Amino acid sequence: MDYDSLLRKHRKKLLARPEELAVRLNCGREEIIRIIPHREPFLLVDRLTGIDLSSETITGVRCVRSDEPVFEGHFPGYPIYPGVLQLEMIGQLGLCLYYFIRNQVTEVGRDAVPVPIRATRVLGAVYMEPIYPGSEVRLIARKLDFDGLLARVIGQAVVEERVCCVVISEGYLLGD
Repeated sequence: MDYDSLLRKHRKKLLARPEELAVRLNCGREEIIRIIPHREPFLLVDRLTGIDLSSETITGVRCVRSDEPVFEGHFPGYPIYPGVLQLEMIGQLGLCLYYFIRNQVTEVGRDAVPVPIRATRVLGAVYMEPIYPGSEVRLIARKLDFDGLLARVIGQAVVEERVCCVVISEGYLLGD
């Protein structure tokens, strides 16, 4: 797969819009913590807004608070949300996507457990626009492939219709 071409293609073109997905979601942090292992202060997805199992695409939201401690040092006088945390937001959304695909469901079950997958590498990332304190970031992730052991996803962080970041990452399935 030509990852560089995919990254170039999606620097401006959105992978999806929540209203275009087959199922609208309104899953908050309570549901999200049932399907991924992250917790405060490192839970970086606030809400899931849409899922489409046929296109294997999910959307979500992260509200970047102005009072987050990271802004004290990144960067004083010019606070921007770190790129590595943008990657993490998208990765966490990818974990949520894996839950829905693996279970072939469009809602989070009461008995849901965190997905058994861990990040292994970033295959490519491009940053076009900074994310500032107080931004509402729309997150989009789409499955690229899964060979039974490794899953690859492409994702975007979007603020006010501007793609701020596009990333392709890979995760390793730990087993069920």
